Amino acid sequence: MAAGVSRLRPRIGLAVMLATLVAPAAAGCVPDNRAAPPRNDDPAVVNPVLPTPQRSPSAQIAATARLVENALVQKGLRVAQAIGPYRPSEPAGLTTAPRAIYQVDLGVADTGYIVIYELLDPTAAGERGREFAAYLGKGFGQTNFPLDAQFALSQSGATLIFTWWSPSRAPDDGQARTAFDTVATIGQPVPVTK
Repeated sequence: MAAGVSRLRPRIGLAVMLATLVAPAAAGCVPDNRAAPPRNDDPAVVNPVLPTPQRSPSAQIAATARLVENALVQKGLRVAQAIGPYRPSEPAGLTTAPRAIYQVDLGVADTGYIVIYELLDPTAAGERGREFAAYLGKGFGQTNFPLDAQFALSQSGATLIFTWWSPSRAPDDGQARTAFDTVATIGQPVPVTK
């Protein structure tokens, strides 16, 4: 009998040791629903879809685009909807705003962009314009543009018009400056102070 007891003792010791090691590991595999963050299965909330530029602009954007085009044509410049993708650095309040992207033909693919944002009404456009100007005036808003970038932001009704230019990146300084200055005259200016 004593021999049988002594054989059980090592097995019991081994069982206790295994239980001590396996139990905490197994407990870690069981999800603790009390600590789980709330689930949201709506992908639009988790990853909101950002608007793509409008290929067929709304009536408001089209009206503003005609103002821009007419002013640029009078200066001998051509403008059309941008072919390639473009999205400027912008504050959170504008990330979901409908927009159309235009480009002045300056002879270089990544210059001359004009973004026309559409907002609900002129009051909302004014608020978002001030937010955008503050964003461009300091901090992160400037990091996505060359150091010598100049910004033109204005409001025309319920739309915002945004463009920028950089003397160091412009192939034809005079033509790029003319385009920038012309776009800056359209609508009510929203000052951007760096």
